[in-house]
Amino acid sequence: MAWGAMAKEEATKMLVICYGMAMIGCSMAWAPAPSCFLATRHTLGSMKSLGSPIRNVGRSCLARSAKPSVVGLAMRWTEEERMQREAARLEREEKIRKEREERQRLLAEMDQEFSQQKATTPSNLAGSGKEGFAIQDGNYGENAKGLFGWANNNPSSKNAIYDTEFINSAAGGGNVGEMMIALRGKGKTAESRETTIPGKNGNALKIYYRQMGDVENSRLSPVLMVHGILDHSWSWRELMNKVSSQGQPCLALDMPGSGYSAWPQPGFDFEWSEKDIKQVFSSFLDAVNVPRVTLVVQGFVYSQYALLWAFENPDRIDKIVVLNTPIKTGTKLPFELQQYKLPFVSSFVAQDAMRAERFLEAGSAYAMDVADADRYREPFLESMMPGLAVVDAMKRYDHDAILSRVTKMASSSKLPVLVAWGTNDKYLSSEEANSWAEETGKTFKAVPGSAGFQVQMDYPESVYDTIRGFISSPSSAPPQASAAAALPAGWQMFKDEATGRDYYYNANTQATQWDRPQN
Repeated sequence: MAWGAMAKEEATKMLVICYGMAMIGCSMAWAPAPSCFLATRHTLGSMKSLGSPIRNVGRSCLARSAKPSVVGLAMRWTEEERMQREAARLEREEKIRKEREERQRLLAEMDQEFSQQKATTPSNLAGSGKEGFAIQDGNYGENAKGLFGWANNNPSSKNAIYDTEFINSAAGGGNVGEMMIALRGKGKTAESRETTIPGKNGNALKIYYRQMGDVENSRLSPVLMVHGILDHSWSWRELMNKVSSQGQPCLALDMPGSGYSAWPQPGFDFEWSEKDIKQVFSSFLDAVNVPRVTLVVQGFVYSQYALLWAFENPDRIDKIVVLNTPIKTGTKLPFELQQYKLPFVSSFVAQDAMRAERFLEAGSAYAMDVADADRYREPFLESMMPGLAVVDAMKRYDHDAILSRVTKMASSSKLPVLVAWGTNDKYLSSEEANSWAEETGKTFKAVPGSAGFQVQMDYPESVYDTIRGFISSPSSAPPQASAAAALPAGWQMFKDEATGRDYYYNANTQATQWDRPQN
């Protein structure tokens, strides 16, 4: 007990001593210091050697000493130091002021250019309502109002664009609303057409397509070009021009949710299932009154569904050309497309307006032209529906199963197939394409040059030279009518060279069928 009491007493004494030393230390930091203490070099050095924050207190608080030349714990900034700090502050504020003025000047110039652009809007872009292209006052620019007006007209939104690739685009900088009006409709060139096909629940679905050449009076069967996912008919224009200039008409459609076709709401207006996507091809050919075509495909997903549709409907297909499309079993799906299948992640990538152009450009060694990039960016700037369409299509798409079925159906099909390949593709291997052609008994040709994934955009001349003899050979011309007795008026019988079967065509209704029509 005695030892315990003594220990407790000693601990209490030590606590009192520590508390007293702490109080003395604090008072030394804030109380006026004697000049003799401040002038003692040995003492000053001892205090600094402690590593205590106390040694800098003189610069962070008001000094008690009246002498400006005093140096020590309670020192003040010297006159020279104060002048240097003030000069630095003024220099910094002047720099900020000039940056703000330059920023406001750029914004004012941009607003003025946009006002001039609106005043000179071409007549073909004017309009109102659902199909119009005119921007209503009060939604964009300096007069932006409404709940989300701030999002389109504030320095942060506008200035954020100046340091990106948008500055070199058709929009020339500016907010999202100004970008949209600068890009909107510029891809609707002279070959543009529109039609409708049956959608979900019988509702009409608008399909935008491009047509070059006379479909009705051509000696050769029309060429139908089908794009891949994240692409649209814009990529076919140069190849279409090459083919149509030699007398063979061409058609290229925008799939639903792509380009200028309708952007239906997934699950409500349209479903991107295999069945519905394949039905688009049949419905489109019916809508434009074309019974048979030479099919040309390129890209992922939509082009693969088009191949399945072609093998299942040989009566509507003359020949098939495959340009850089995944066909070999075991081909990897690019990570950029895999992300559309991932929960949570897909919601973010669907809203990326520049994702399409980056994906397409990354498949080649060449930089995409700014005008082409604007075309791929346009749909995703206008609405989130194109992005949601990609998500819906990718979630329903079974990559490995599709590759297996394409290979199996190609092996058993008698349709002529040419695999024309850009050998510098960053996504798809030319060795695998050649192996697939050998496995299925089809023809493989490498496209001259260093064309990449979008081979038809990289080297359209080389692509045409590679496929010209194949698509314009006699077998792609409308077959001569066979002798047929007692056929109903308007009906003719033809021989399908791919299958050897007879089929019947009505010149009045443009209907095609395998079964012999009855009187």
